Amino acid sequence: MQEKSMPASNTGIMRATHLLQLPQEMLTEIIRYLPPAEKSKVRATCSLFKDLVDQPVVWQKSTIVLRRISAFNAEFWDVLRKRKITSVEVKEIGLKQWQKLLRFMPGLLDVTVDSLWSKEILQGLQLLTDLQKLHLKMCSRLSERSVIREIVHFQHLTHLLLCGITFLSSSELIRIACLQNLHLLSLHTVQKALPEKALEYVLFHLPKLRELSLSYILNKEHFLLCLSLPDRLPIPYSSEESPPVPKLQLHTLALRQTGYNLLSERFLDQLSTIHTLTVCYIKDFLLHSVDVFGQVLKNLPNLTELNLLWISNLDMFVDNIPSSLVKLSVIGTKLSNSALSCLSDKSWKLREMDLTLSYGFDEKTLKQFPHLFPLLTRLCLSGFVLTDNILLSLAKMESLRELDVTGSTNLTKEAIQNFRITTDCRVHLLVEWHSVSSKCDCLWST
Repeated sequence: MQEKSMPASNTGIMRATHLLQLPQEMLTEIIRYLPPAEKSKVRATCSLFKDLVDQPVVWQKSTIVLRRISAFNAEFWDVLRKRKITSVEVKEIGLKQWQKLLRFMPGLLDVTVDSLWSKEILQGLQLLTDLQKLHLKMCSRLSERSVIREIVHFQHLTHLLLCGITFLSSSELIRIACLQNLHLLSLHTVQKALPEKALEYVLFHLPKLRELSLSYILNKEHFLLCLSLPDRLPIPYSSEESPPVPKLQLHTLALRQTGYNLLSERFLDQLSTIHTLTVCYIKDFLLHSVDVFGQVLKNLPNLTELNLLWISNLDMFVDNIPSSLVKLSVIGTKLSNSALSCLSDKSWKLREMDLTLSYGFDEKTLKQFPHLFPLLTRLCLSGFVLTDNILLSLAKMESLRELDVTGSTNLTKEAIQNFRITTDCRVHLLVEWHSVSSKCDCLWST
């Protein structure tokens, strides 16, 4: 913006200030809010912004996604080192490029690897002595022995996510118990169920564990979890093992499986501290265990967020949803008009609701949302065929700040414009289609 002289009659009005006249601290703070692509554009404008964008403080909470590392030159690595990048996600990499990455960025604290295909990749991580967060998305090419025996060297780990791993024995799984600083543990297995007793031992020997995500295939004979303090160590492990905690202190729990049983009664005693619960099953699964799951919901006095993905019917246990709920996500699930009405009566604190691809309720109930859920600040109806009249009815929700109606091709431009006028543009309206799978992935990435 050019600085202009004001006429004498307007001397009381402040003159426009050139952007570069702002204090550098203010410019830095503005840049911090920009996405990486926009930061790059700003950096290319002049030497001042080049220096500002390269400040480490601008990249403190940023994760750099690296693809085709072989295409990067020495200047690129120098820039990353200058910015003191601590978090990377690696998409495609060879062993030589991986070694170069670790050599130029020894201060990494958070590493995500898309495909783990070589034992040398894991061994190279030992250069990252302060590593705190490790996410291995595809471990199926390596044995659990190779994976676990490298991971347990990272005693500073607070977050461990292993996807696609198969635990064939208890001995390797139990080794995770030595990572005493773990705050988050995510184990998504393939082909085989997790050894139950070994899993219990690990969980009760991680005193700082607060977030747990489990996914694995079961059969009729297996329970998903029987979380109770183990009587003894399933197999010999260490003469210096720490004593178990008397009770888990989980705040976040995510469960996904394809079995027939849900949770044992012994598990209920471990639920009182949970604030966020995510459950994902095949659609007919809860027909076999609705009573158990209803009992689970009754034992969650501190639950504030509930995410239900691809279950058969919410009606079966809507009466058991606690009144403490603030956020509810129901994806690909049937819920009737009466279920929504019951939910309105029980969970009056609800502020956010996501009904992506859910079904079973009609337009009449949608029009009653301003009355049923007056405190909602965010509502997602992605995949639901909305009419112009429904959209204008939702404009009466005075607390609403975000409305997602992506995938609703019936809405006219006039209705969208009228909605924005009616709400004085206070509601962020999402109308472009986005992937439901990416939303599900977000729920599971904890």
